[in-house]
Amino acid sequence: MKNKQKLFFVSCIYALLIAANTLSAKTERYSFDVFLWGIKVGELVYSIKQTSDGYDISGVLRSKGFARVVTKYKFEAQTQGKVSKSKYYPSFYRENSDTGRRKEQKSIIYQNMIPKLTSVKTPKPHWAKPKSQKGTVDPMTAIHLIMGDRVEKTLCKQKFNLFDGARRIEIVLSEISIQKSSAQCRGKYIRQDGYTDEEMKEGKVFPFTINYIKRDKIYTVESLRIKALRGRTKFTRR
Repeated sequence: MKNKQKLFFVSCIYALLIAANTLSAKTERYSFDVFLWGIKVGELVYSIKQTSDGYDISGVLRSKGFARVVTKYKFEAQTQGKVSKSKYYPSFYRENSDTGRRKEQKSIIYQNMIPKLTSVKTPKPHWAKPKSQKGTVDPMTAIHLIMGDRVEKTLCKQKFNLFDGARRIEIVLSEISIQKSSAQCRGKYIRQDGYTDEEMKEGKVFPFTINYIKRDKIYTVESLRIKALRGRTKFTRR
């Protein structure tokens, strides 16, 4: 009888912990249209579920509009990790991509903040080595760090390194102006490792600008503009 009571008590505590964690979880959804030289070519949609100490992000980038006539692509990804003192530490990342010509899958497991890559694709000699990428974040976490909602004290202060399994990129943001109902940040997308000499000659630093709209006390991304190799690209929130 005592064992049954103890089991019942433990089960109740466990159920309460699950319920508390579920109640504290918050899901946010983001949707952006993607334009190249003013023509809609795709969409980025993702959602993030956060608890007090963890996060789970899933998203998709796919061709839309005119781009589907020329080429079809779909990029799906999911990441999970921990949050500590407003910093994101991924623990697992999974990616599926389909360009119409080829399909690829990759996954990254993080051990002591060091990524370990699993992919069917044979690494190229110039790619960045995963063992030297300690402290980097995955592409999906990086997207949220750039496109996610912000409070004023964290606005324009993002600085982190991204590793996609082959290339390492540094993202740095700085303030341009913060107004009562809007804000603007200047950013740099900096190629660091994993590129050929030819690719580095094509461009190493790609500047971008983020425009925010303030709603209550939260600044949300209205648009992001970047001068990329293929042309001027813009992400506009729906």
